[in-house]
Amino acid sequence: MNKFIYPIVVLFLMCACGEDRTYEYLELTQENQWTYDRMSEVYLWNDSIKRPSRKEFFADCGKFFSSLLQPYDKFSYSTDSATATGYGFDFALMRDPLGKQNSRSYALVLFVEPGSPAYKAGIRRGTWISKVGKNNLNSGNYGYLQRGGATTLYTSSIVLDEESMVYMWQEGDTLQLDAACEIEPAALYHDTVYSMRGHNIGYVVCNRFTADAGEVFTAALSRFATEGVSDLIVDLRYCSGGSIAVANSVASAIFPQRCAGEPFCSLSYNAINSSRDTLYTIKPSQTLGLDKVYFICGESTRGAAEVLIASARAILGFNNAVVIGGKSFGEDVMTEEIVSPYNFSISPAVAYVENENYSLTYGIEPDYAVDELADFYSIHALGNTQEYLLYNTVYLIVNGRMPSYELSASPERKCVKGVYGGKGIVR
Repeated sequence: MNKFIYPIVVLFLMCACGEDRTYEYLELTQENQWTYDRMSEVYLWNDSIKRPSRKEFFADCGKFFSSLLQPYDKFSYSTDSATATGYGFDFALMRDPLGKQNSRSYALVLFVEPGSPAYKAGIRRGTWISKVGKNNLNSGNYGYLQRGGATTLYTSSIVLDEESMVYMWQEGDTLQLDAACEIEPAALYHDTVYSMRGHNIGYVVCNRFTADAGEVFTAALSRFATEGVSDLIVDLRYCSGGSIAVANSVASAIFPQRCAGEPFCSLSYNAINSSRDTLYTIKPSQTLGLDKVYFICGESTRGAAEVLIASARAILGFNNAVVIGGKSFGEDVMTEEIVSPYNFSISPAVAYVENENYSLTYGIEPDYAVDELADFYSIHALGNTQEYLLYNTVYLIVNGRMPSYELSASPERKCVKGVYGGKGIVR
């Protein structure tokens, strides 16, 4: 009897195995198939991508994208929606800086985007956030400060007890924060001129080199020229990059006429896209034309902002491109956002950003290392001459040296920094 059953079973299996399910497989993996195709074409290190197995194409879209990245790639990222959203503020999360409640963490707000949900809620630079919703802040839940639905924030403040002369925490306001939304960064956050002891000092804060930043930035520099600005401070501490072409235009407006034609930077793509290789040079300009520029820099300074500083050092010389603050992020590649048809986007590294006279690989080291959080007891608004980094820079310009004072020792801080942008940088 078995000799009759066996052929029937084999026939059944042959029919099942012969069924073509390719269409079903492609339909179930189409998002990751799209990602693989795009990365194979535009990714800077596309020749090092290993073809994933059929099983790996079923992975979560974000994890699949990450699996394609090279181990040394710390720049490429993806978002889980076609449009990145956020609350609109940057912060530093740290264990109780007063050293009184080591189990508690507080978020010190460093930057607030005008018109954002954070700004509308009353959050400003220097605000301390102690609680979000029902939860005390900690290193595991700070993501709730970056994006999400409408929520409640509880604030605190540091006050000096006049009797004991000891700093203490005091409960602050309760703020209602609207849901995260798409935010278009302001091209120029602040610009002004200070007149101090014979110096007309122009100060400009750039958050990102957006498409309209070149025009706005150049207009500010034109006003500076009209007002006889002799010294320029470009504050890029929170500048997360943007358009290199715009940064090139800004450099052309700042640098003197004799620099026209000097290489600003070059973009080098992979072999498939080598026709896109581009050389940017300083353009002739009569806007400001300064031989010396002061830059305020920090670990959030990256991309086009680093190129501007590096090129200033290469073209004007290290002594004439003075950097104050912290070491920059060190982004020597350009990323490019590609929006998918499936409601998410990828931003892979697509080109090396090079300058024949200077390397960006390891980040820009400041000439004068100044910790923005050294005086965390008193965080002033950007543009306030008592703001720690601006104060130090102005002092350097006016006196030719840095201040000699020393701040009182504070407890060692382990900071986690978060930004509101789509990729939620944490470092």
